[in-house]
Amino acid sequence: MCKLNKIIMKKILIVLILSFGINNVQAQKTISLEAEGNLESPNPCNCVEISEITNEHNPADILHGMGKCIEQKDFRKAARLFAIAGVYGKYDSYRVKDKSAHQALIVLQQNILMDISEEDKNNMIAELEQTFEKGSSELKNVCQEIQKVGIPKYHPKYMIQHGIQAFIETDGNGLVEEFDSEESWKLALESYLHCGE
Repeated sequence: MCKLNKIIMKKILIVLILSFGINNVQAQKTISLEAEGNLESPNPCNCVEISEITNEHNPADILHGMGKCIEQKDFRKAARLFAIAGVYGKYDSYRVKDKSAHQALIVLQQNILMDISEEDKNNMIAELEQTFEKGSSELKNVCQEIQKVGIPKYHPKYMIQHGIQAFIETDGNGLVEEFDSEESWKLALESYLHCGE
């Protein structure tokens, strides 16, 4: 009888410890620090063609439009907006000094794709594969349209404020000094979309 009571007491103690631990974990707060302007979309787009994008739209603005296209099941426009947002984000990664900020584009893309249905994800992937097929006429067309929009003219605050330096270094504009915009634009088009290959 005494042995049975010890086993029962042990089980009760384990249950109490576990429930206390769970309650304690649930009571803890998660603190997220964000710098003002992190992943900021000052001029969000709707579901539009690339020709309606300007070089004042940053990737956060453009990917907002991509999300709208997915909601409308317009995966063709969504894939094209994904393309220009990617080229602009790649270009920004060349001109933003803080390497820890360069993941901003990936975070923005994940934020859009995270909450869509499995069916929409599959449709989006199929459209991206078709749009980004190396050497295809579709890809050449997308590259030409992005080149017409041109080199980004916005200040990449959305990315600069995403990095560690946004909390440490308050001086300066966050950009690489003596930045070659033309060469970096060409490199972004080639490395992200294989334009010109």
